[in-house]
Amino acid sequence: MANRDVSEILDPVIDVCSDLYRLGWAENHAGNLSYRLTDEERDRFHSDQPARTVQLERPVTGLGGASFLVTAAGSPFRLLVKDPEQHIGVVTLAEDGASYDIVWGYRGERRPTSELPAHLRGHEERVTVDPDNRVVLHCHPTQLVAMTHVHPLDEVEFTRTLWATNSESILAIPDGVGLLPWMVCGTDLIGAESSKKLREASIVVWAYHGVLACGPSIQAAMGVVESVDKAAATWLLSRGPEHHAIDDAQLRQLADAFGIAPPARFLP
Repeated sequence: MANRDVSEILDPVIDVCSDLYRLGWAENHAGNLSYRLTDEERDRFHSDQPARTVQLERPVTGLGGASFLVTAAGSPFRLLVKDPEQHIGVVTLAEDGASYDIVWGYRGERRPTSELPAHLRGHEERVTVDPDNRVVLHCHPTQLVAMTHVHPLDEVEFTRTLWATNSESILAIPDGVGLLPWMVCGTDLIGAESSKKLREASIVVWAYHGVLACGPSIQAAMGVVESVDKAAATWLLSRGPEHHAIDDAQLRQLADAFGIAPPARFLP
């Protein structure tokens, strides 16, 4: 079992992963999460096992030396609370970003999620625009995925629809959403395209699949997903012959009132 110092780091992760499972957004072994550790947090993790070194196909030079708490490949989120040391672990990147050492967890020869390269690319890009970013979260929010089946897959239109459903939507995602067409999951292509989108937005929607969301904390990343999924649910429920929503003038009033500056491509 994890000691108390480590539990203080693990407990928020376990709570969110359990919530994601209960919400139906991390069914079976779907979903993965990575959390960039501070040096002090990293030093709390100790293992009697020798470190395992894994080479990366693409170096992440911008993250050299960084450590991450990462969920394990093929591990259902519902099991994390029962055995954290089996279903999550800590990896530390080499200084050149070309490999990583598994320094804690993944008991039973488990490994980090197969989406780790996409997570690392996401962290590498997101930190250039948000130095406080520490989390990349992937899950399958039901209403948002449903929305991609019936809404035009245009990034500007998609964002404006989400903003128009609720007064707080533009506050939750002031930079809008990134939107990718359907792609084969688990590939370098979807990781590369997602990382480009994360330069501009804290959440990327994958059509017919799920999202990749970022934030300075696990709760912040989860909050973004909750807000976007709620907006999608509202839109789906309110579709009909008569549809009323927040207009552009009202969106500008919200932006002015809360001191945010939405990108001009979303709100000219």
